[in-house]
Amino acid sequence: MDTAERLGKLWTAEEFLATDQHDFGDAWRYELVDGRIIAHAAPAPDHGAILSGLAGALVARLRGNRDGCRPESGSGAAPRTRQRNTARIPDAMIRCSALPRVAFEIISPSELRQWRARDRKRRDLQEVEGIREIVEIYQDELAVHVYRKEDTGNWSFEAIGGAAATLRLTSVGLEIPLREIYEFAMPGEPDETAPH
Repeated sequence: MDTAERLGKLWTAEEFLATDQHDFGDAWRYELVDGRIIAHAAPAPDHGAILSGLAGALVARLRGNRDGCRPESGSGAAPRTRQRNTARIPDAMIRCSALPRVAFEIISPSELRQWRARDRKRRDLQEVEGIREIVEIYQDELAVHVYRKEDTGNWSFEAIGGAAATLRLTSVGLEIPLREIYEFAMPGEPDETAPH
């Protein structure tokens, strides 16, 4: 099957996750949404620098983890009970045993303009078995949004920001200063003393 045929057919999550991503073409990354393969362009340098800072922080904190939790980058996550024709590829994840526990997305300025698609991706990730926290890290500001699955099954929301803030991942018992995540791509903080 050539690339055009692959991109034109409707896929299941199982087929998509079992196929080598290079078979879809030359894009940086692909996801499956409603049976259709969606290509993503390569991220900006700051996106990559933030992902590297996050990965380093996760490796340092999860090394020797007794609960079998490990960091991953570029792994697929498919909803178990609904949307069997959808598979998302978060920027990074923490997987504990066989199931993903925390999904991380670095939000670029262009994604901010496409809020419906971003909200849809978050809802898809909320349907993935095992996911307890979804962390959205904003590329152009020191800001993080955390969505947590409570014991009731409802999702709560927490916004944190600023160089002195700390990301707390309650589902895996980790704390990461934002300064560490943004170390190589530190966006400027707004000057609150400047006149408006």
